Amino acid sequence: MKKLKPSAMKRGIITIVAILLFTTSYGKVQLYLGLRTGAGLAVTQTQLNNFATPQGTANVLRTANSWSLHAKAEALLGFGHFRIGYRFLYNFTPPNISGPTFISDVKIPQYTTYFNSAQSHYFGQYAVLEYAIIDSKHFALTPGIGLGSFTGYNIDRTSGDVVPLLATTHHRFSMSAELNAEIKFGRCVFLFGPNYYLFSLQDKASTNWHQYQNFIGADIGFRVNLIKP
Repeated sequence: MKKLKPSAMKRGIITIVAILLFTTSYGKVQLYLGLRTGAGLAVTQTQLNNFATPQGTANVLRTANSWSLHAKAEALLGFGHFRIGYRFLYNFTPPNISGPTFISDVKIPQYTTYFNSAQSHYFGQYAVLEYAIIDSKHFALTPGIGLGSFTGYNIDRTSGDVVPLLATTHHRFSMSAELNAEIKFGRCVFLFGPNYYLFSLQDKASTNWHQYQNFIGADIGFRVNLIKP
């Protein structure tokens, strides 16, 4: 068997190390590692479309199961006002979705996934781009976007069984938008701000069935720059 993959991996590692050494020596670069946590609302597409109405607003804000929790880990390279990198997201929510009137065409795993879940656990991976529109010595205001995919599982409300999203869905896509306020002290950065995440997934059994989940919230976290400013 040819050993092309290990060689390619070695070349990739050497290239990344060379880029980091070059940018560290000849350009202003930052390497941020960060952790964040937060909370918000988990809203279906129908709830979001009706949110502007009094009944729709009450449906979301007065429902105990509309909340969600999330945690993030990220690694970002900064070049001037730009940051690019990778983010891992874990999101938990107890869905508040009632069962349909007719389920003759819905298989049990799909019924559990869409209508009878007691919990949802999503694990997302994103490519991230941020730009600091304000960037002073001790403060920055940084909007950002992310594009990626996700996996995870639901827990059946009746049986307690774990139903992986991989078993019933595909074409899982996610995107995010954030606005971070950053307080900077040397290498350390404390940040907080609002965020929005969209999760889109398609049923394997039907090309006409899509599910959309919207997560609107805020988080607080910490980043450290591993390269001396």
